[in-house]
Amino acid sequence: MLKKLAATAAVAAVSLSLATPASASTRYYQQTVTGPTRSQCETAGSQLAQQKRAEGYLVTWIGCGYRNFQYEGVVGWSD
Repeated sequence: MLKKLAATAAVAAVSLSLATPASASTRYYQQTVTGPTRSQCETAGSQLAQQKRAEGYLVTWIGCGYRNFQYEGVVGWSD
């Protein structure tokens, strides 16, 4: 009985994985950029965002703010 139940669960899992849409496999990344001044941080973040856009990623660039005695921003991208 237990083997039959496990086999049924395995078949159900396979059928669910085949039915999932292709967009479910989207991967997300993010990288923090830092700099001693706001302009240096903004420059680093903008350059990274442009690089990722050129590589074909969808990019989100969140500008720099002061945190932990330095300026930090976040660049996020997904395929």
